[in-house]
Amino acid sequence: MRLLYLDSLSVIFPGRTLIENVVWSIFRGERHGLVGANGTGKTTLLRLIVGEAEPSSGVIARTRGLTVGYLPQEGVAQKDRGLFEEAWSGLPALPQLEQEIEQLRQMVAADSSDADALERLGALQHRWEDLEGYHAEAKVARVLGGLGFKERDFRRRASEFSGGWQMRIALAKLLLYDPDLLLLDEPTNHLDLPALMWLEGYLGQFRGALIVVSHDRDFLDRIVERIAALDRGKLTLYHGNYTEFERQRAVREEQREAEEARVEAERKRIETFVERFRYKATKARQVQSRIKMLERLQPSDTALPASSRRVRFRFPPAPPSGRIVLELKGLTKNYGDVQVFRDLDLVLSRGEKIALVGVNGAGKSTLCRLLVGVEAPSSSEVLRGHNVTVDYFAQEADFHLDPKLTVLEQLEAEAGSAPQSGLRSLLGAFLFSGDDVFKRVSVLSGGEKSRLALAKMLLRPSNFLILDEPTNHLDMASQEVLLEALRAYEGTLLVVSHDRYFLDRLVNRVLELEDGSMKDWAGNLSEYIERKSLDVASSAEEMTRARVPVEAPHETGFKSRERKRTEAEIRNRLSRALRAAHDKVENLQGRIDQAEARKQEIERMLSGEEIYKDVEEYRQLLSEYDALRATLPRLLEEWEAAALRLQELERDRDAELSGSNA
Repeated sequence: MRLLYLDSLSVIFPGRTLIENVVWSIFRGERHGLVGANGTGKTTLLRLIVGEAEPSSGVIARTRGLTVGYLPQEGVAQKDRGLFEEAWSGLPALPQLEQEIEQLRQMVAADSSDADALERLGALQHRWEDLEGYHAEAKVARVLGGLGFKERDFRRRASEFSGGWQMRIALAKLLLYDPDLLLLDEPTNHLDLPALMWLEGYLGQFRGALIVVSHDRDFLDRIVERIAALDRGKLTLYHGNYTEFERQRAVREEQREAEEARVEAERKRIETFVERFRYKATKARQVQSRIKMLERLQPSDTALPASSRRVRFRFPPAPPSGRIVLELKGLTKNYGDVQVFRDLDLVLSRGEKIALVGVNGAGKSTLCRLLVGVEAPSSSEVLRGHNVTVDYFAQEADFHLDPKLTVLEQLEAEAGSAPQSGLRSLLGAFLFSGDDVFKRVSVLSGGEKSRLALAKMLLRPSNFLILDEPTNHLDMASQEVLLEALRAYEGTLLVVSHDRYFLDRLVNRVLELEDGSMKDWAGNLSEYIERKSLDVASSAEEMTRARVPVEAPHETGFKSRERKRTEAEIRNRLSRALRAAHDKVENLQGRIDQAEARKQEIERMLSGEEIYKDVEEYRQLLSEYDALRATLPRLLEEWEAAALRLQELERDRDAELSGSNA
């Protein structure tokens, strides 16, 4: 069932086209990752879908009764009432739900061929069963607990929580609302590792359609099955998770480069012919034909995707430190009567790359500030080794920057005699291009300030780096720039992050803050997670058990006979859809085989010299060849979509059969 259709959607600002002629269909149960460099319009596209913004042109068609839930990146606030009550408000009202189910049941009774009504009726019945009675209260508690709230928090005023926890409350309400279409804009930015992995398990059981914007590769790999890539206003759709998207994109780039090489070789061959016979009257007709062919061989206007153009950068070398970089002996930190941690012992050695992890509120940022000397411990001291020079990236980027300077001046003040061209290349890697480098720091957004602070760090020679959530505001291309630089960095590194892809490729030791104490784990983050039994599979299994509907002890209001009739109608509709999907796949495969065979035949004909003796036949073949090259990619995309739809229907059939047998 198609929930949403974007038809030729465009957003145009004076002097700039942000989104251009986007066509996109979203079906129930689909899971899309929306990716692209910062500033390409991902958030704008989500706001268009939810109705918070209007397009310059184009149409957004929504299915009847569509419910949409939207989590923005920031800026949410909760009402001044208890946390549990606020989360409970996210649940759809049971009386309204029952009324809509009854209306749909009457529609199906009047017209059993209404596939959309049948599918929505089934979805709403599942939702109604999940929410009935005391099961709803347990679900609210389970969602709040999964997102990191303690039971003692349930009676706290929702408005008392900090900004990051406010975002978690908003996310909890959306998950409880259980909409037909869920839009999440960077949902992992405010989550610690346990909450992030719980969310993956929960979304694995979500029945609606999902569109998520995220720069967390591992998160996308685990929850999405399609990628929508937004680049310079154009939206390109790929099947598979993020890793598969990167593979397909690389293949497309190779194909584009190969095609450009073929065109260039053909151009040179024709130009050689023209130059050789230009002044021979007997060859005048052939020369004119070749000149027209040259005019048709236009160069490709397709540039590399913005995400594939990266600048590589290395940290400046710093004098080596002593073997022991830092040592803690019985370190304790209190804020008044609140103890953050106590009696911490730690030794960091030269060249180690260490991850500092723990739930939000465990004291990770506090420990970073203690190590760099911004705060003082309550007892003991931080002992630095011989010749240690520390550089620190804090989550609050204003800590590092002078608001009176421009972006370029900020780097020039740090870089000394470094050439401006190199500084502008570095700024480009962190998404400051063109006139952006002349903006005052005071007018930058929070994300822009974070990126500038990171770029500034890459200019200072230091042998001990402390980074507190450095990837939160970076797109994937900028993350790769930073990751490559840190992997080549020869000093000691301590990094706070919840990005598993980033940490797994960087660290060789994990420090965990928990309940005021520290545990030390050797190995990368995946090995730590395995030892801590925090894998996604166990989370998903727990969620599956938790979401099994509890049979209500009282009359539900829907007769068993009516339910069975509706289920039979759904099964019949599924069988018809399966047959239609299978026929479509077979038909498209036949058309693809014919087109590819004809394309190969024309290529063989064009490789011979005889074909050029008949200009008209050559022109017809070339026209047919161009048409086939334009048609084949579209046929392949249609075939991929049809084959994927067939697989989904087969899974639905198998699940239906398993349920019936059970």
